[in-house]
Amino acid sequence: MRNQRSHKRLTGFGWHNANTDVKAKFTKGVFYLGIVAAIGGVLGLASVIAPPAAPAWRSIGAIQPRLSPDGASIVFSYQGAIWRIPREGGVMRRLTTQARWDSDPSWSPDGRQIAYLSSGFAALIDAETGAPAPFPDRIRARGPIRFYRDGKKMLGEFYTGTSFVLAWLDLASGNAKPVLDPPATASRFALSDDGSEIAYATHRDVAGEQSGNDGPQADVWIVSVDGGVPKKILRFPSRIFDLAWNGPSLIVVSDAGGAHNDLWEIPIRSDPTPPRKLTFGQADEDAPSLAGGWLLYTDNREGPTALVTRNLATGDERLVTVTGLDFGKPTGTLILEFLEMGTGRPLSARVALQEEDGKPAAPPGSLYRLHGEQMDFFAERAAEIAVPAGRYHVHAYHGFEYRMAHLQVEVPAAKTTVVKVELQRWTDPQTRGWHSGENHIHANYGYGHWYNTPREMKVMIEAEGLNVANFVVANSDTDGVFDREFFRGRPDPYSSEQNILYWNEEFRATFWGHMTLVNLKQLVEPVFTGFLDTTNPWDAPTNSDIADHTHLQGGHVNYTHPASNPNDPYLGAYSAKSLPVDVALGKIDSIDINWSYEPTLSLWYRLLNCGFRLPASAGTDCFLNRISSRLPGSDRAYVKIEGDFSYDGWVKGLKAGRSFVTNGPILEFTPGEIIRLDAPGEVPVKASVTSLAPLDRAEVMMNGVVVAKGAIAADKLSATVDEQVKVEKSAWIGVRAFAGRLQAHSSPIYVEVAGQPAHSKADAEYFLAWIDRLEAQLKKRDRVPSAEHKKHVEGQLNAARAVYRKMAR
Repeated sequence: MRNQRSHKRLTGFGWHNANTDVKAKFTKGVFYLGIVAAIGGVLGLASVIAPPAAPAWRSIGAIQPRLSPDGASIVFSYQGAIWRIPREGGVMRRLTTQARWDSDPSWSPDGRQIAYLSSGFAALIDAETGAPAPFPDRIRARGPIRFYRDGKKMLGEFYTGTSFVLAWLDLASGNAKPVLDPPATASRFALSDDGSEIAYATHRDVAGEQSGNDGPQADVWIVSVDGGVPKKILRFPSRIFDLAWNGPSLIVVSDAGGAHNDLWEIPIRSDPTPPRKLTFGQADEDAPSLAGGWLLYTDNREGPTALVTRNLATGDERLVTVTGLDFGKPTGTLILEFLEMGTGRPLSARVALQEEDGKPAAPPGSLYRLHGEQMDFFAERAAEIAVPAGRYHVHAYHGFEYRMAHLQVEVPAAKTTVVKVELQRWTDPQTRGWHSGENHIHANYGYGHWYNTPREMKVMIEAEGLNVANFVVANSDTDGVFDREFFRGRPDPYSSEQNILYWNEEFRATFWGHMTLVNLKQLVEPVFTGFLDTTNPWDAPTNSDIADHTHLQGGHVNYTHPASNPNDPYLGAYSAKSLPVDVALGKIDSIDINWSYEPTLSLWYRLLNCGFRLPASAGTDCFLNRISSRLPGSDRAYVKIEGDFSYDGWVKGLKAGRSFVTNGPILEFTPGEIIRLDAPGEVPVKASVTSLAPLDRAEVMMNGVVVAKGAIAADKLSATVDEQVKVEKSAWIGVRAFAGRLQAHSSPIYVEVAGQPAHSKADAEYFLAWIDRLEAQLKKRDRVPSAEHKKHVEGQLNAARAVYRKMAR
């Protein structure tokens, strides 16, 4: 439904055909879009728009655009470089070429220079040639940065020796002077047109609580450019992510009234009048910039960002189309084809293409991403890219089960180079019945750059070799719920036999903790609890209540990112405070152990010691519309399935505990089994581990203690466990392995001795104290809406206490 509405709204701009690709021509180092021809199947070119009458890229993926002081030109960041283009569109020209990530550009008042951030340090170039300009050395900063009207200083978040604060940077001395008293951060700010004041926005979040807990509102403040005590001028009803000053008004970016961002105008100089909504897109409108009677912003309704200008006098809008890319040097064409080594089978891949001593590259319109210092993109079987002539490094990936392919390629000018990239499988768990998956993927979420649809997600999941991808519908800080439009109550039509996409739900409670609800036929409402000044500010229903509603429809309940504090797992803005209650009441089917590994292991071990059978699962909590985010399946659960692979089979196997969780090593074990002994005795434990990275150790765990170690091979790429483990009382046994920062852990097998349940007096007492803390904090929050609800919640807490008290006797 959303795609249909978007198509209707965009008929004035035209629409693209994702099944066509492009032939290009090259003139004097400029890559021009030319006649449409069939090449097919390259995700990176899916957003290329080439109607015969006016061939051009419409949404190329430009971010952080700024209008020049006269409004005639636009500068922006694109694929880690600074580029510029005329406001009317045309050829975009690259200004920076160093092997660093360049972002957050800003024009000098005279339009002759551009300041920007280069891998976290402020820099300055000539706006016409891109040549470096004199600038203080090694100035650490966070974007955005803005010139003062005299061009002698810059405003931004600069590092002052202990922290980043909003400060003026003197360009002659390199000294930073904080603006606010006391010094503080302010990443969302704007300078007034006359250069006398600074406006900035803050949110109501507090340390130790998750964002949105205390309400979605944003406070707007004004302070003199000379510093001092700021004055709060208004409270906006929702988050503000960016600001621009426009005479007597502020133009702000906010998600007010929905999940996605729009532009709003807020009068601040005249008598108060209601804010006015300026954009009504189906996705996000961001990054406002004003100059010369024009408003510029980004629009990501087609996936990557497009640039849109609005004439402030007439209200007419125009898409800034790109007809060519000028790299400033001769270019050639590189075609990469991705194949499985030995079979020649085409594969989708994640690809990092880097010019030697230069910039990364990706097809125009691709949803490029940044991981550490590496930019990559996803390609469906092949990719065609126009790049400056020279030598390139290609890194290609296809999930955990294939070795990374790395090769060097020479791209000559004015020629097409075709390279076959072979990816070698090193392990094949599917042949042994193990299938990978994870439970916590956000296709679209707050603060993102791109807009994703199931089509893009299909390619991404294929490229990561993930068999089951549980995407989640969820809120962030407000009433807005992301990706509700993709929920179907069944696998998405873009699923294939080996890669299943299923939109489910993350239930987010600001107090109780977060759960991912899997295998849903209907969304479980409410989608969130405990967000002040929203449709559900209450700490009700409880997580146990939500679990009951999930189970009524045959769903699976999983706790996600349960702990982050290694010293006290209860503490943390997103900790699973209700987990011991819900597990004791039999409401929870599995737990993600990967998100913060050590704190979560200690909590999970305590629950297992109490005799609860709680399988291990994985959820990355990745945000795939953001340029910087984890990868889907970078932690994953392998589940042993009885019979042919299916989504239902995967969920049933996970619930039965036939799983191991890994971010690299592959285990072979038989988790989920129940072994019954009439008396204390020995249990045989056999397991194997294989890994691409050298193994440090493989261990057998019993009741949270290492009881045996595996034998590691001479090359350190495999290990075996073959032990007889003495069991004196009912226990759980698991296997884990470590390879540097990589680890794997199995779900347990359970050993019953003489028919007695496993229990731990010390761990039961630990959770009794936990529930006391939980109840005290619940009463202090006072967000349970009625006496009847309070009685219901108290009943659940007391029922859980009864379980632990019985163990603690």
